[in-house]
Amino acid sequence: MKAARLHGPRDVRVEEVPTPRPGPDEVLVRVRAVSICPSDWRLYVDGHAGGAALSGPIIQGHEFCGDVAAHGPGVDAPPIGARVAVEPSWHCGRCDVCARGLTHLCRNIVFPSFPPRDGALAEYIACPASSLHPLPDRVSDAVGAMVEPLGVAIHAVRLSRLEAGERVLVLGAGVIGLSVVCLARIRGPGCRAAVEPVAGRRRWAVAMGATATAASCRELADAGFEAEVVFDCSGEDGALAEALPLAQPGGRVVVVGIPRSERFDLSAAQVRRRELTLIFTRRSRDTLAEAVALAADGDVDLARLPVRRFSLAQVADAMEVTAARPGDVLRAVVMP
Repeated sequence: MKAARLHGPRDVRVEEVPTPRPGPDEVLVRVRAVSICPSDWRLYVDGHAGGAALSGPIIQGHEFCGDVAAHGPGVDAPPIGARVAVEPSWHCGRCDVCARGLTHLCRNIVFPSFPPRDGALAEYIACPASSLHPLPDRVSDAVGAMVEPLGVAIHAVRLSRLEAGERVLVLGAGVIGLSVVCLARIRGPGCRAAVEPVAGRRRWAVAMGATATAASCRELADAGFEAEVVFDCSGEDGALAEALPLAQPGGRVVVVGIPRSERFDLSAAQVRRRELTLIFTRRSRDTLAEAVALAADGDVDLARLPVRRFSLAQVADAMEVTAARPGDVLRAVVMP
């Protein structure tokens, strides 16, 4: 099969590699769409992301959907040809953490596209059958690839214990941040503010349910704005420190994005004196079915978000668009 393999920073090559064979309890998926995550871009540019580093050539891509192409031993469903969304965080089901139900924190977690496990920027990928969920025909391939970041947003909102009427602040109007805005709107009436420096993305925040937007946290701070719940979905260095003054005393701050420096700068005085609760999230947990349903019903209307499509030979271009963050493109989507 053809695959886009990352050999080093900004060195991606389309190569012929063996088509994977599904093992026991696995399914071979014909990849139809891969949404490029900012963590993919960071691995592409820096050679490391989220604590993982390149140790050799790897196939990237973990936000994807496709069709069932073959079954491994012991598997007979979903049927061949079925369209499926995929949860890419694969747990062992045996460790003590899995036994507590925290499968996304599994001690033996396998995450395709992060070293050493190959991802989905290829024609085929083998996946655990348990990681698949049927994708309705009314959900496009591009949207099917974006249900994974929607799942990340669902997990973050669950952890926040968001209640109807609470004021919400979202930093970053990418797919995850916009999904959080939508989920907050679904929870009920309330103020939903979004901070996003790119003007085009601020317009999409309003379209998805934000009641106020700003180009910086300073704008909101100067206006005296505070929120019960703050979601940092930006992944920008320093964003968390800027957001803390906007959390009201006794508020909750949910950290979703991963800063490029992989460090957080916090004011102990701000956190302590306001008695803030800091909540750190890791990917998602048991969100795939809900994410597919929300996307299929249009409650979180990912289909309206602007995407730009690329071929497998254009993976480098897709990564560079992700880096540029244009206002008219919310996600680069590769169609292998």
